[in-house]
Amino acid sequence: MGNYAVIGFPVSHSLSPLIHNANFAARGRADEYSAIEVEPDALDAIRETASANRLKGFNVTLPHKESIMKHLDEIEADARNIGAVNTVSISNGVWRGHNTDVTGYMNAFQGKFGTGRRRVLIIGAGGAAKAVHRAHANIGDDVTIAARRSTAMEGFITTDFSFTLLPELTGQEAFDVVINSTPIGLADEDLVEVLDLPQGLFGESTIGVDLIYKPEVTPFLDYFKEANRMNGMPMLIHQAMDAYEIWTGDTGDYEAVNKKYKEYNGGQS
Repeated sequence: MGNYAVIGFPVSHSLSPLIHNANFAARGRADEYSAIEVEPDALDAIRETASANRLKGFNVTLPHKESIMKHLDEIEADARNIGAVNTVSISNGVWRGHNTDVTGYMNAFQGKFGTGRRRVLIIGAGGAAKAVHRAHANIGDDVTIAARRSTAMEGFITTDFSFTLLPELTGQEAFDVVINSTPIGLADEDLVEVLDLPQGLFGESTIGVDLIYKPEVTPFLDYFKEANRMNGMPMLIHQAMDAYEIWTGDTGDYEAVNKKYKEYNGGQS
């Protein structure tokens, strides 16, 4: 039996306990997963916190994804290239940082849309954009990031993408995938109207991805055919399954977790 957790502040809203405990049950494991609230000024005592809770590994959410890095012994390449860690493994006293948002997103994306090189537009330049950019850049996709301010580019460690300001988008560009990495849509706002995006960005075959998972279909996703759109829930589950595999060496049960989430969410995924 192992103890695992997610740390953050606040963290009571996190779906990670639901996801991981559903997976543990499906895999027949007696492991336990909890949410541990760690205020920013308490992060320096994270090793003591982990020891007190007998953690074998943990996930990291806001506001600690960057600040946790100074407490780690090793950091794998994707996390280092993004400058953020969302998963920590503890083995023989060695703390290693990972970013399963990258692999989780790509597993979700390719699981629905298949493989192939694509031209990708990412709206927004925050932490979620960095993970999604890394995922597409890793497989050789042509990535463009669009943000409101040019200073947003300064937050990226690598330069393997194009950058444009949102008002410079004309709708004449040819993108195969358009991704919303902003929180616009959480309150049912229309991203296209709020940011005054040209609707020419979305063709009949364009893939639309919204990293928001509730509401299930945001106004942004309504611009795309049902077969060509994906919300953020598959990424959330896949990144958790990747963390589970890092911790245990075992493969997670995506379908069992998705079923549990549907039950929790009133039948929707």
